[in-house]
Amino acid sequence: MELENRLGLMEDNRFREVRKFRKKELPQLLQNIAGDDYFIDEVLGLYSSEVGHFSDISQKTFALFEQATEKIIKEKQLAYLEIPEHFHSVIEFTWQNRKEHPFLFGRFDLNGGIEERNIRIIEFNADTCTTLPETILWQNLQLNELKSTNGQLNTLSEDIKQILTDLRSSIPYDEPCFLASSFGHIEDKANCNLILDLAYKSGYSVFYENLDEVVFSEDGLFIEVGGEYQPVDVWFKIIPWDWMFNEEPGLAENLSQIIKNGQVRVLNPPYTAIWQNKLFMAYITENFSNSVIAETFKSAGSLSGQMFVEKPVYGRLGENVKLSYKTTETKGDFGRQTKVFQKFYPLEKDRESNYYQMGMFYTFRPSAINFRAEEGEIITDDCEFVSHYII
Repeated sequence: MELENRLGLMEDNRFREVRKFRKKELPQLLQNIAGDDYFIDEVLGLYSSEVGHFSDISQKTFALFEQATEKIIKEKQLAYLEIPEHFHSVIEFTWQNRKEHPFLFGRFDLNGGIEERNIRIIEFNADTCTTLPETILWQNLQLNELKSTNGQLNTLSEDIKQILTDLRSSIPYDEPCFLASSFGHIEDKANCNLILDLAYKSGYSVFYENLDEVVFSEDGLFIEVGGEYQPVDVWFKIIPWDWMFNEEPGLAENLSQIIKNGQVRVLNPPYTAIWQNKLFMAYITENFSNSVIAETFKSAGSLSGQMFVEKPVYGRLGENVKLSYKTTETKGDFGRQTKVFQKFYPLEKDRESNYYQMGMFYTFRPSAINFRAEEGEIITDDCEFVSHYII
């Protein structure tokens, strides 16, 4: 079993130290999320061949996800993913009308890939993906300080803006109403505000409201502005689809009808509930031979004699994850969910026994790389954010 340190052998060559920024030097969005140990003062170097390999596997995986989505919808197999039947029609509708309901962005998580070895996609954060301020703003700050001539792979803000601009051109108003919403957590609001800034630059009139301030009716989605109700044309949400259709089915059904009536576009669209669902990885493993995703199954017996990772289907933040060769698992709120069993692929590791997981943001192309690091083998909300540069 490959558990040996690979990244650590090259640590001195790959890491470069950047001066420590004082909090008041940071943009406001970063000040809001800058914990004491979250941003580190070293930047990880990648060779251009490695960046190309990361991009290639992400493009192949996205194409595979699209192919598998077409199949599972065409064959009416969404029940395989345990998605409630009342949500099937809006998934099908938005998938069949993707030009009007575009995918905005998500992040593939990869186990490794340094020196292009042993790389697999282990998850797709396709519904409520975060770490936007870190990826766009913090990486740029460190890159400028580093004065790297080769730069980094990071076109995320430009690519999101392009999608928002294209979407605006399909809406018959000069300044369509763009609303961002979350449950109100500081980190989520920071991500929403970054999207609002890009939407404003793309020609929208922008607003933020927590979910409990948004009005859902048969006439559309509304917010109160100056004592009047403003119809929302585009709604960006950091509110999981699975939370809606499992915990608030009435809300989900109402919103589904609003979407199908053409009264609002939601980002990310309902079909990303498929991609966020780890049972979809099992569906791909069963139906599409490939060498890009980690082999995933609905039962542990399919990995008999092999090391594996047990994960809840809609788990987030590394919660309720268990490694087969350890007796403990991470705590969290997803313990009652159906589990999947994924073949274990080791994360990169440095000489100080920190583990690294690579993230590739995907829009209509590979758009940005980042890394998250932690002392444990499961990357959780207690991780550190690691920037990159091209060597």
